[in-house]
Parts: sequence; C-alpha cells; structure tokens
Amino acid sequence: MPGFPFERRRPSFDPAELIGRKTEDARQRCEREGFEVQVADLGRRSWVTLELKPNRIRLTVRRGVVEDCHQG
Repeated sequence: MPGFPFERRRPSFDPAELIGRKTEDARQRCEREGFEVQVADLGRRSWVTLELKPNRIRLTVRRGVVEDCHQG
C-alpha cells in the first residue's frame, strides 16, 4: 500500500558499508539520500527511542567511528 507510514525504503547503498567510517561521513551519506540519522555514542550516555521509523538510520559509534548501523 503506497504511503503506508511503515513502508521501508531501502538506501541505494549497503548499510554495512558505513561500519568503520567516521561518524560525520556516514551521517552525510545517509542524509544525502533523505534519511533521518540518529547517533548513539557508546562512549556517552545516549538515549535512543524505540519507535519504528523506516526513514531513520541509527548509527552506533565509539570514538567517532561507526561500529553498527540499522534502519528503522
């Protein structure tokens, strides 16, 4: 059903490509494709929300480098 709020749009790149990149580089790559980016820094107390947002990519980072990422 087009326009369904939970419709998942796939990025043109494999999100696994972001692992090992600097946080800002990964953020810019996602934002260029129209995704909202949420960064969870493992070195700080970072709060993350649990709602599903198909247009969001969450980056888990440590010391400015992406360790994990997922969409939703």
